[in-house]
Amino acid sequence: MDIENESKITGEELYRRFLTGDNGAFEEFVKMYEDELSRYIYGIVRDFHETEHLTIETFSQLVMNNKKFDGKSSIKTYLFAIGKNLSFQSLKKRGREQHLSFEDAAMIPADEEESPYNYLEKEDTRHNLHEAIRELKDEYRAVLILLYFEDMSYIQAGRVMRKNEKQIKNLAHRAKAALKKIITDKGFI
Repeated sequence: MDIENESKITGEELYRRFLTGDNGAFEEFVKMYEDELSRYIYGIVRDFHETEHLTIETFSQLVMNNKKFDGKSSIKTYLFAIGKNLSFQSLKKRGREQHLSFEDAAMIPADEEESPYNYLEKEDTRHNLHEAIRELKDEYRAVLILLYFEDMSYIQAGRVMRKNEKQIKNLAHRAKAALKKIITDKGFI
């Protein structure tokens, strides 16, 4: 595949090519979404081995359920919805509450011009934010991750969470209010 044209190919196009028998297209499709999907799943299950298993299972489910993908949403949204469902099923099987980890997402290198004090202050703030997010209800955590860490639109997040745009906006509003209360109560501000 030409690298110049590769950047123009969408996930939907790769998936369509796979469905017509191009197995190489599916390999490219997996490469396109594997890292993002793994981060999202890890954020829910907080277990590296389970994340690896669920990421593979998500792609497998996509292939096995290809007739269920109707094209009304993006293939990424559909893929993340499968990953979310499998992740929550896994949590139910384990029968214990899991918290979201943002440590990997927080590993942003410090600016070389930045003082060590400012860097440590930013890291402390980031740690406090992630600690507060871990305390949110699962649904609140999920919507904030989709909107702010995975950069999905309200409509895309709604498709993943099986809610309409207004429900996602309301959920995001409640999640941000709950997060603000946790941050304030803990004295992080």
